[in-house]
Amino acid sequence: MKLKCIFYSITAALFCLIPLHTHAADDFSYTLREDGTAEITCINKTITKAEIPSEVGGHRITALAENCFAECSYLTEITIPETITTFGDYAFYGCSSLTEINIPKSVTEIGNYVFETTERMTAIHVDENNPAYQSPDGVLFDQSGETLIKYPEAKPDSNYQLPDSCHKIANWALIGAQYLENIDLNQVNQIGEDAFYYCTALKSIQIPEGVTELPGAVFGHCNALEQITFPSTLLSLGDQCFYDCSSLKAVRLPENIRELGAYTFCQCPSLEIIIIPKTLETVNAYCMGYLYNEDSDSYQIQENCVLYVWRDSPAWKYAVTNHLHYELLKNQNQIYYILIGVISIIIIILIIAIIRILKQRGETS
Repeated sequence: MKLKCIFYSITAALFCLIPLHTHAADDFSYTLREDGTAEITCINKTITKAEIPSEVGGHRITALAENCFAECSYLTEITIPETITTFGDYAFYGCSSLTEINIPKSVTEIGNYVFETTERMTAIHVDENNPAYQSPDGVLFDQSGETLIKYPEAKPDSNYQLPDSCHKIANWALIGAQYLENIDLNQVNQIGEDAFYYCTALKSIQIPEGVTELPGAVFGHCNALEQITFPSTLLSLGDQCFYDCSSLKAVRLPENIRELGAYTFCQCPSLEIIIIPKTLETVNAYCMGYLYNEDSDSYQIQENCVLYVWRDSPAWKYAVTNHLHYELLKNQNQIYYILIGVISIIIIILIIAIIRILKQRGETS
């Protein structure tokens, strides 16, 4: 009896490694799951069109394995049967040629970072009878509409407003959105890690009241970002939160802020003014006032950046210790004068830009 059990165990293990015996035998392999169904993996990284079978060897295929189509950069079309219930983590990671995807009603579990670095994805479509997810206007939400899961990276709209039902933005949800210039966060009160990372067209952002934290590099490498409005509820900014926001000119941190992560406002060459309240308690390394120098492979003091701080505050000690440029704040009126100066500069820049645009139009006509 013992030998018989060993034989069955070995047979089952070998059986799980056998490639799919279909017309796409060279493209896929599968393994058995504990419930007797199978999960599939694409082994042909040059595949252009994929039609996933619903069954193989008498086993229903119910899942796309982790990394199932990862780095299949030539994949342009995929057909998913209604036996599939699960997308594993990173299932379509790096599918840079895939422009749209249709998620059947059977899919009730989508893993982490499933659609990341899909830079040509314009829309995600979910069957209207799906009990777990929905996709209004081609954007992936959970069925309740409370959580934005994925905004397609190549969605062509420059403006977007989140629905009233949405209160949470998932990790990496809008990463790499190429054309998004403005977004109304509406009723959102929770923003996930790296949510707007590499949104290179984003020009301004207003964080709603109720948000207490911006974790990780939420707005890292948002090179067009010029203006940020923080809520009074904000307590902390994560590591590299605004790293390499090269168009950012001035920042006023909210009165209740407690912590700045490492490299928060680092590598922001246009950032000349940072107004910091007394409430800031934790100031981590290189969080502001530094630029990266490629020649020396190190961070150096940003000469054009001035920190406006209160004497004896942690921000003041950070500036003094690191020999950064700073000015002492003495009263609230001083802050208002600084802000008026910043607003005036922004208005002048906008006027100059408008004049240039009108001049170019006149020359072309």
